[in-house]
Amino acid sequence: MQKIILSALFLALGACAGVSSQSASSTPVPPDRVYASYPKFFTGAYVTVRRDASPQEIGIGCENELYIDNIRSFTIMPGEYVTFFLTDGKHVLKVDTGRGSCQGRPSSEEVNVSNGISQEYKIFSPPGDTLRLFRIM
Repeated sequence: MQKIILSALFLALGACAGVSSQSASSTPVPPDRVYASYPKFFTGAYVTVRRDASPQEIGIGCENELYIDNIRSFTIMPGEYVTFFLTDGKHVLKVDTGRGSCQGRPSSEEVNVSNGISQEYKIFSPPGDTLRLFRIM
């Protein structure tokens, strides 16, 4: 009976855990579009920013530039993600359109990084509207 209760407890806890939206179709940003490095420090956590894949006829040429604390850090294309380490404290993530055929207004999000608590954000870019970062984990 204890095994059944323990198994049910582990199953319930596993169902409540956050599930990353990283799928097999997501690919990391290639090194040639990484402009800054964020080495692991004593305190801090990993942050992931991703873009969903676009339908093939829409968004192919769109680049999004990710700035971290006003430093151009990454160019993210549809279907890509980037994971980086930030130290404890407040940081500003800004997303802007880069070169390419898409238009949009930049936006920024202030994030508070706590030691060991990873965060994940998704870039949302409605046509002709402000780019947005949504926390998904």
